[in-house]
Amino acid sequence: MSNEVIKKKRSYTVYIVIGIVLVATAMVYVAYPSIVPSQEPTINVLTYSSFFQYGENPNQTLNYIVNNFEQWYHVKVNIENGSGDLYDQIVQTKGSGYDIVIGLNNIDSYLAANSGLLFRFNVSNETYLNHSLFTFIQSSGYVIPYEYSPLTSDYNLSGPINSTILKNLSFSDFNNSTIANQYILENPTTSINGEDFLLGQIAFYKGVLNASWTSFWNQSKGIQFTQDWDSGFSLFENGPRQMFFSYATDPAYNAYFNYSAIGTTAFHYKGKSYAWMQVLGVGILNSSKHKNIDEKFVNWLLGEKVQDLIPLNEWTYPASMNVTLPSIYSVNPPITSIIPLNAYLNMTMASKNIAAWSLEWSSIET
Repeated sequence: MSNEVIKKKRSYTVYIVIGIVLVATAMVYVAYPSIVPSQEPTINVLTYSSFFQYGENPNQTLNYIVNNFEQWYHVKVNIENGSGDLYDQIVQTKGSGYDIVIGLNNIDSYLAANSGLLFRFNVSNETYLNHSLFTFIQSSGYVIPYEYSPLTSDYNLSGPINSTILKNLSFSDFNNSTIANQYILENPTTSINGEDFLLGQIAFYKGVLNASWTSFWNQSKGIQFTQDWDSGFSLFENGPRQMFFSYATDPAYNAYFNYSAIGTTAFHYKGKSYAWMQVLGVGILNSSKHKNIDEKFVNWLLGEKVQDLIPLNEWTYPASMNVTLPSIYSVNPPITSIIPLNAYLNMTMASKNIAAWSLEWSSIET
């Protein structure tokens, strides 16, 4: 009942009835809180299992992101961890059952944007985003970047490989079996990091060297492959091998949690540093019935308060340029000194060839 109606009806009876109704409603909510959520819409968010899970208080951080949004917009946010490749999962289900997908890497962002499964939208926070990231995913407004990091080679400070070689690691160094035998890499057919290594290596050989990309794999024998990042990082931490393909932010991660000190390096060539820039994006499914609220959630993810949480919880760089990086990030290699290999590989060509490249890689390595 509006204020205008109340002013017209001076009867105290009306006020008493309103009061009784309000008190009764409040009592029902307190006694039976499950009644109210059943009337609220639910948005289903498909993402990766480690989403905001690497900070000091992962549950508290994720609850902050989810609970605040739920209270503001009177909705329920259901976070569902993907069982594998997120793009494959939305393709297999045709997007059914999901409203938002978070965590599409460069090539999956491009593929998803051209699949017809995603909704094109604008975000109010786009002005504050690092616009170079859009060129790395080429998603035409269907996928919005929210975080990124160069992918580099971590190394232990103790081990058989000389620190000078480690700090100046090049693709050609893998021709030396002593170096290759110290390297851990995620499988390109089962891990997005492994796939990104393959894309970066192809970009370097095609775009920088103007050479056959398969020559690297034919000449680099002894690399150990793991199924995913978690198993690779665990193997690296336990020490059997000295190097691991991972994130440029790993030195800060180890320093923050007082783990063993490590270094990380991009690939070097003729005095320059090169790395594949992994960009993760968020998209809204066409099948969603809550696109208006989906857009609000994406804006919340891209807003300064959530973006501020990314460095110490996702251990990547936030897409927002308004975020001040924590001082611990100073132990990472300067990101401005790295040339993104993405610039040497067109996403259209990559998307058309990635399946064939993966098969060719498998035939060489098996």
